[in-house]
Amino acid sequence: MTDDPDRVLQRSGLLRLFSGSFLIRITYYVFGFVNSVLLARFLGAESYGVYVYVLSIVALLSVPTQFGMPMLVMREFSALQAKAQWAYMKGLALRSHQFVAVVATVVCLSAALWLWLNPAGYAPEKRQALLLGLLLVPLLSLGALRDAMLGGLRHIILAQLPESVIRPLLLMLGLLVAMFLLPVNASADNVIVYYAGCSLVAFLSGWALFRRRTPDGLASAAAAFATQKWFAAALPIGLTAGMQVLNMQLSIVLLEFYSSDAEIAFYRVATLGASFVVIILQVSNTVVSPYISRLHAQQDMRGIETLVGRSNKLVILATIPLVLGIVIAGPWLLATFYGAEFGAAYLPLLLLTAGQAVNALLGTVGALLNMTGHQRDITQATSVALALNIALHLLLLPRFGLEGAAFSSMTMLVTWNLILWFRVKQRLRIRYYL
Repeated sequence: MTDDPDRVLQRSGLLRLFSGSFLIRITYYVFGFVNSVLLARFLGAESYGVYVYVLSIVALLSVPTQFGMPMLVMREFSALQAKAQWAYMKGLALRSHQFVAVVATVVCLSAALWLWLNPAGYAPEKRQALLLGLLLVPLLSLGALRDAMLGGLRHIILAQLPESVIRPLLLMLGLLVAMFLLPVNASADNVIVYYAGCSLVAFLSGWALFRRRTPDGLASAAAAFATQKWFAAALPIGLTAGMQVLNMQLSIVLLEFYSSDAEIAFYRVATLGASFVVIILQVSNTVVSPYISRLHAQQDMRGIETLVGRSNKLVILATIPLVLGIVIAGPWLLATFYGAEFGAAYLPLLLLTAGQAVNALLGTVGALLNMTGHQRDITQATSVALALNIALHLLLLPRFGLEGAAFSSMTMLVTWNLILWFRVKQRLRIRYYL
């Protein structure tokens, strides 16, 4: 693991970090692809759509639960470690966990009460799956904090193992057993229960990794708190994170009202396919974010410029072949792995791929602004993108269905990234490859 920023600024150090994180990320996407195929075959399009819908609701409920804390923790841990301020680091860890635990309890109890008071709002299978899905909200939110702490301490590979390898691997193995060795009832609620079990194992594994990598100074420090400062910093991050999740989940939530569960499944498959385009960008964000924060704390803007410039070039070189592969092989992949009925996902796949290609080619703009304290610019850009996204969905989805949802999401991604790119140029005044 490359830890010294000076070594990371060298091309060889950056490539070593990228190679390790890329291996983790590609493993995550391969597992995600295999699991989506197994789920589609195991559950069928309708029940798979229910499963996808439940996970979308879980993602939305996790927004107030996390409210920007993971991003804040990663940024502050990196800066505090650079200054050896262990007491504040320990205080931030405690306060962020207290916040997430309390809010998760309130959110889950409120959601359960709403489902109990509205028994006719959903079909029995979907209602049961939604109730069980509430178990995931605290698990995923606390796990995100743990990942952020490891990432802030620059254990970038370890931070990704629980959620990117352990959980999807366990899910895949469980699905294979259920399909071929010990056949069980194929229902969305059964899969949600097993998914929660996999998440619990991943959560415990991540805590074991964190305890082994906790710095001595952090372990022995007495906690000090800057609660007001932290919550003030978390507010724009939380608002932005909430709008970003809503932007990503809006299509699935609205398809619930305008389309069938099967079309939700088709859209999920298209989203998953397009997400392969941003693998390298996500690796870049994961790798460079803690170092951007550290370099910014040291007021080394030239170091940030060098780091980001080189990472962005790697993103461009790797993204173009992925886009071409999806465009050319998309119909064959959908029919071969998911079945002929999933051919309806191809046009949405092309539209979403175009949006994600712009996202990738414009580079690490979001991480740059977040890690240098310009969260408000991201909040403003996300507000504009969300308003546009909602308007386009309401206008196009009733008439054009899947294609309307995909076009709306594509337009949102392009708009959001262009605004952020202009803000990076304006705020940081560093040379960028565009």
